[in-house]
Amino acid sequence: MALEIERRFLVRKDVRHLCRDGVRIVQGYLPSDGTSTVRVRIAGDRATLTIKSLKRGACREEIEHPLSLDFARRLLLHSCDGRVIDKTRYRHCRDGLCWEIDVFHGENTGLIIAEVELEDPDQTVPLPDWIGAEVTTLRAYGNSSLSRAPIQRWSASAAA
Repeated sequence: MALEIERRFLVRKDVRHLCRDGVRIVQGYLPSDGTSTVRVRIAGDRATLTIKSLKRGACREEIEHPLSLDFARRLLLHSCDGRVIDKTRYRHCRDGLCWEIDVFHGENTGLIIAEVELEDPDQTVPLPDWIGAEVTTLRAYGNSSLSRAPIQRWSASAAA
């Protein structure tokens, strides 16, 4: 089981011009007991099933297993209860780190989140000028939460 250490930030301005080609990602969430998140993802021509433990700060355990595209599509359609998000992921490497920048579509249009995976939870991260507020520990900005409560459904007070 791998340990995922990542920090997530809102993006203040469009930075797609800095990035390599994007990959369209559709991912859905299977019902779970609340101690983990179970995700089905199709990214380009690759499909995976991922199980992530509850987050402890910037860290969580992660298991990933490949799926056939057909099986992943059936899971998304029949098992995710509409808890699906659609986004395009771009990559931008600088200062020895690779940022993954997710531009969301559908009911999360307008939301752009950058995440960076780290070797250590206390690792110093030089923040580019396009990085906004950190949302690493804010559950509402997690993909699973965004699949249940997209930003277009948030009230003005909840989004502030």
